[in-house]
Amino acid sequence: MANPYGTKAPEQFWRNAVATLHPNDVSPIPVKRFDLTQGTQVATAGSCFAQHLAQTLQSLAGIGFLQTEPSDPGQPLFSAAFGNIYTVAQLRQLFDEAFSIRTPPPAAWIRADERWVDGYRPTMFADGFADPESVFQARGQHLRAVRRMFTDCAVFVFTLGLTEGWLSTAGDAVFPLPPGLVTGKDSGPTARFHNFSYQDIWDDLSHFVDALRGVNPAVRIILTVSPVPLTATYTDEHVLVANTFSKSVLRAVCGQAEQTWPCVYYFPSFEIISGHYNNGGYYEPNKRTIAPSGVAHVMRVFRMSYLRETPTARTTPGSVPHDSGSLLDRAFPRERPVICDEEQFGTNVGF
Repeated sequence: MANPYGTKAPEQFWRNAVATLHPNDVSPIPVKRFDLTQGTQVATAGSCFAQHLAQTLQSLAGIGFLQTEPSDPGQPLFSAAFGNIYTVAQLRQLFDEAFSIRTPPPAAWIRADERWVDGYRPTMFADGFADPESVFQARGQHLRAVRRMFTDCAVFVFTLGLTEGWLSTAGDAVFPLPPGLVTGKDSGPTARFHNFSYQDIWDDLSHFVDALRGVNPAVRIILTVSPVPLTATYTDEHVLVANTFSKSVLRAVCGQAEQTWPCVYYFPSFEIISGHYNNGGYYEPNKRTIAPSGVAHVMRVFRMSYLRETPTARTTPGSVPHDSGSLLDRAFPRERPVICDEEQFGTNVGF
């Protein structure tokens, strides 16, 4: 019997696609993909890694980065001012609230400085608000911008970040942070920890995809998994074990989603950054923060995948492709910070 693998392409073999290549030349181009045309409106959301994608997409020729609620210069970049959306449950909740499918309870929290914040995006406005009424007024404007984002985008890129999350004690709301980290008071709003299962995430994603297609039938959805490891875990597991569980579940959900819906595509940001083929070279010394060279590699593969660009050939063995450096210089603006709310999990605990 002939070897059935004899019909497979070189990129299906580890030796050809990984082992014999310089790390910068490893290009896991998705088989299932489409072409972005001139002016395609692309919106992004998700964990803190999504901010890297937003900054780079904004500068790519041929792509229209969609912002329905612009952020100020020097502030983190989002398609609307929702801040980080770490879980699919948060994404579903935001969509449902924006389209009046289900409204979570009001969440105006008061900080130690007597300023009020929106509990569903508590780190978005450093100055806070004067009173709860101002919080709710700003949220109404925000939801209108979110609706426009979902109805106007041709492509929606969502980065799945965490399985661990925080629910209201009644279970009728999900927050990006436990309220106590924001209020600084034990008597403040309470919440309970929840580690979302595969089934939880699948149910939330299924609801979201179907609902989004209901208001935007032609939309395409690109899913990625954040390569940024957990800052901390609330489970009793070692953080390395908890991180592997979390990323594995999220990656499995993405794979099933791509197989289930023709409009859903998976892009391998997680594999490009965290794959052992690069010997950890795309992480900063803390082994968590993504290095600019890693972001550049991700976006180079994105351009090759969806803009069908041909990479510039290297001139010397082992050198970094010219395309990576030029992309980094023009598409990774240093003036915009990247906020990761979950870094506060180590606040005041000595870690």
